[in-house]
Amino acid sequence: VPKLFRVFRRDDDVERYDFTRLPESFVVKPNNGLGGEGIMVVDRGGVYAGQWVLTDGKAVSSGDLELFIVDILAGRFSMYDLPDIAFIEERVPVHPVFAKISYQGTPDIGVLVFNRIPVMAFLRLPTEESKGKANMFQGAIACGIDIATGTTVHAVKGTQPIRFFPGTRRKLVGVQIPGWDEVLELAVDAAKAVELGYCRVDIAVHPKKGPVVLELNAQPGLKIQLAN
Repeated sequence: VPKLFRVFRRDDDVERYDFTRLPESFVVKPNNGLGGEGIMVVDRGGVYAGQWVLTDGKAVSSGDLELFIVDILAGRFSMYDLPDIAFIEERVPVHPVFAKISYQGTPDIGVLVFNRIPVMAFLRLPTEESKGKANMFQGAIACGIDIATGTTVHAVKGTQPIRFFPGTRRKLVGVQIPGWDEVLELAVDAAKAVELGYCRVDIAVHPKKGPVVLELNAQPGLKIQLAN
């Protein structure tokens, strides 16, 4: 998994934390989020101490971060509308294989695991529309992956097929996922670890560490079928 920098369970955890200790790039997430909401992706440090720039170019301060995390704790992004937990983790760098077919954010691979068998998978690519987030609901591209070979075979944006990454002539079919066997093994191991018979495991390929688990979805949507 990516390196974990901090977990917040209560408002006073937020008040006590020194946000200037954070690196220049990181991700803020809710524990029980839904549809990619409540995720803040920080791209780089800002001009001043205690300031950062998001993947969409917007500048945020440590005060902005505090308010955002307090909103997460209050359950603003929770799928259950209940108080939640927030955490800050390492932002996984973009693997060179995906560098020319993603916009600012880190692509991820979703593997649908049913009864300990990987039955379907897709590669999600951030776009300008999705503001650097690999989420189909927000405009990211999804490329279906052949389970046997780890190669992309089809791509959609929303519900429409797409051949090239927006604004380029870079093909979305025929992309080979690095370390594919390891990706599948990690997905199955993760599903077994949480004892879910049906889930989607979202994995990023770190340029140096290889595949890492970003999150597990207990209620994965079936839009993955459109990409396949």
